[in-house]
Amino acid sequence: MASGFPGSIDSFTNPLTTSPLNSPSHAGQHQDLNDAVNKIETYMGLVKVIPTGATNGTVTADGDVTIGSAVSSVTVSGAFSSLYDNYLILGTGGAASIAAACQTQLGTTTTGYYSAGYAVTYAGVGSVASDNNASSWAASCVVTTDGLNIHTYLNGPNLAKRTYITAAYIYGATAGGGDSRTINGYLNNTTQYTDFKITFGGATMTGGTIRVYGYRN
Repeated sequence: MASGFPGSIDSFTNPLTTSPLNSPSHAGQHQDLNDAVNKIETYMGLVKVIPTGATNGTVTADGDVTIGSAVSSVTVSGAFSSLYDNYLILGTGGAASIAAACQTQLGTTTTGYYSAGYAVTYAGVGSVASDNNASSWAASCVVTTDGLNIHTYLNGPNLAKRTYITAAYIYGATAGGGDSRTINGYLNNTTQYTDFKITFGGATMTGGTIRVYGYRN
């Protein structure tokens, strides 16, 4: 039976403890399972990436990047490849020395970052911010004494085209009002990147976990 996934959910015949090896076919069971697993690997949506390394952090066997102690930035290596065009970066946990907006860079590139963003405080006051040929995407995530908040979507970081970013966070501190911010932007070059760097905006970060996911092409 060829797998019908993703167009339909397969229905398998489970053998009983008293079933002979040819009813249902033992070989056929293996073939069906292999075909189904292959379809899952081909069509599943988000796939967790296992980076090759991290500066100021460590990478676990299942791909979690654990941030070190009192570090001002973390670089994640081997995060992007030709396997996927688009990526999601999530960060949570840990604690920062102070609350601060943090910056995202790709590779070692320190020019050509453009973005436009809008923030609204808890008091309902709005403000607009932008990056114009900046050294990073300057307010793409946030750290607070409660932890790390990264929710970043990257379009094509490993393609020989511009890389596009959509990022959002909510700054949960009540002191200073806090805010909710969203940015959209791009990096104006055609470099193919494998690494990214998060700088914690003047704060130091202890602990916290960064996870990278690739969208199946």
